[in-house]
Amino acid sequence: MAQFNPATTVSSGLFYLREIQSDVPWLDSYGLDPQILRDFIPFLLQKENREYPDLCQLPDLNEATLLENLRQRFEAGHIYTYVGSILIAVNPFKFHPIYNPKYVRLYQNQRIGPILPPHIFAIADNAYYNMLKEKRNQCIVISGESGSGKTESTNFLLHHLTALSQKGAHGSGVEQTILSAGPVLEAFGNAKTAHNNNSSRFGKFIQVNYRENGMVQGAVVQKYLLEKSRIVSQGHYERNYHVFYYLLSGATDTERDALHLLPAEKYHYLNAKNLTLENCDEKYEFSRLKQSMEMVGFSAEKQRRLFNVLSAVLLLGNVEFFPKKSTYHHDESVQVRNPDVVGLISELLRVKQETLMSALTSKRVKASGETLIMQYKLPEAIAARDALAKCLYGALFDWIVLQVNHALLNKDQVLHTGHSIGVLDIFGFEDFGPQNSFEQLCINYANEHLQYYFNLHVFKYEQKEYKREGIKWTDIEFLDNYGCLQLFESKPSGLLCILDDLCNFPGATNETLLQKFNSVHKDNAFYEKPQRKENAFIIKHYAGKVKYQVAEMREKNLDLMRQDIVSVLKNSSMAFVRELVGADPVAVFRWAILRAFFRGYFAFRSAGIKHRKERADMSFNKLATKTRYRAPNDSIETFLFKASGSGRWYAGPVP
Repeated sequence: MAQFNPATTVSSGLFYLREIQSDVPWLDSYGLDPQILRDFIPFLLQKENREYPDLCQLPDLNEATLLENLRQRFEAGHIYTYVGSILIAVNPFKFHPIYNPKYVRLYQNQRIGPILPPHIFAIADNAYYNMLKEKRNQCIVISGESGSGKTESTNFLLHHLTALSQKGAHGSGVEQTILSAGPVLEAFGNAKTAHNNNSSRFGKFIQVNYRENGMVQGAVVQKYLLEKSRIVSQGHYERNYHVFYYLLSGATDTERDALHLLPAEKYHYLNAKNLTLENCDEKYEFSRLKQSMEMVGFSAEKQRRLFNVLSAVLLLGNVEFFPKKSTYHHDESVQVRNPDVVGLISELLRVKQETLMSALTSKRVKASGETLIMQYKLPEAIAARDALAKCLYGALFDWIVLQVNHALLNKDQVLHTGHSIGVLDIFGFEDFGPQNSFEQLCINYANEHLQYYFNLHVFKYEQKEYKREGIKWTDIEFLDNYGCLQLFESKPSGLLCILDDLCNFPGATNETLLQKFNSVHKDNAFYEKPQRKENAFIIKHYAGKVKYQVAEMREKNLDLMRQDIVSVLKNSSMAFVRELVGADPVAVFRWAILRAFFRGYFAFRSAGIKHRKERADMSFNKLATKTRYRAPNDSIETFLFKASGSGRWYAGPVP
């Protein structure tokens, strides 16, 4: 903070501090209340000539000056910087005390501009103001690499968007319900990765609906592409979903007995090397989760049933198999080594133990009008076990999202439609090295689309508008990633089209899939084969080259619930379990608007086709505001800015 004397005039670049007939200096605040501003003097004095709060003010704009300006602001504790109407945020990896109710009031009706320092609240206020003034829906797009702080910023945006319409100190129940939905979705959909302790493993679009007078009316949540493979396997330095660790740390003795819980290190599905999370009190988080679930309508009975399924998922990973003793030389069938574990799972899910045991070791095949029972080999039995675990958790997550929407959407909202502000929190661009698979392919494909949108609006449309109005303009060269999108989605030769075709082709394997990729795209500038022979391919993304492993791509793309497993769950004596895998789970809701809205999300469809539809759905809204997030380093250290960690920032076009 700059030192000042009341007898001296100091220019901050934003405010002017000058002497008045008093012992207290005041701020020429362009209409802002000086009494409010007195509390914010250290925050408001962001110095001129050393750092620029808006990159458009840089006298010489290039990659070096841009990075240096961000570094100087970051080291001064200023994590936000504008690029015109776009906000760049650099994650400090620690709580920054600029989000309390005083800051909410400070940024009300101030929007984006030179009066106040850059802040995410200004982005929210700008969207709210435009919605009311223009009578049009708004959308805030949050993009950035993994670990850059998108999830926390989504929470800050929602906090401000709901606070803007509150009358009174505490607001209405609707606002509180919207804010309580966040911890629930994070617990079940977020996990620790190598670069992020709280990484969203699904995308979400949160639409906050308002009445004509600007009061919050309700909200709707759409989820995209939950990473179900994490349930059964995690990479180095990674963990499973947070909720498992919360449950194991916070459950009471009575709950532990009823749920047959074991110590965390006893579960095969939990990475034994990463059982704890630094600076996280998981017992407290479990208590907070239960409170949040209650706020969004999860009764104690619903919570108990939900935890039953979570315990069953964990125990499935502990089911072991061994070869049967047989007189047949080529018999490779298996049986369960620990039937007592299957018994506990059967009790939790209320299914017959012998039926579950049979589904884990064999499958029914219809041939020539007859039903044959084929015994699994060891790899097939393990795959069936893991498929059941992923099926259960995926269905549970879908059910949770529907329950959240049930609490957020009301009849009055259906009858009296106003306008909305959407917040799109999409997965950050990912490169996990040898672990890159189908999930990273879809995530990075989505980010390619966001980058294309960004290029389109910031470069192409702006330059076209300047030329149309006769404004002097120097064309800016930028890396157009349209060719990379065509590599993914052109018909009939795009990667996703080929993947879908080979998923339905008898006898196709992941190896033949790779051969098809290589032969069709050998001359594509955005596609490469690895230098050494391996079952992988390389794509040149806007953010750099990424190598993807082809193993299990077909299986993950199909993402089908195995019918033999579904039939076991449908015969459960617990209505909750039957509801999870029902053909039409949304039928439990009363309003046609909900059924119509979610009808397409629960069909057993190709995940590749579904992901493309979901990505297309994002473009239905007016994308009014863009927020881009960056991680300052790769080691998740607080307030450390390393150029090596930021090198990826400029692999593609940056404003």
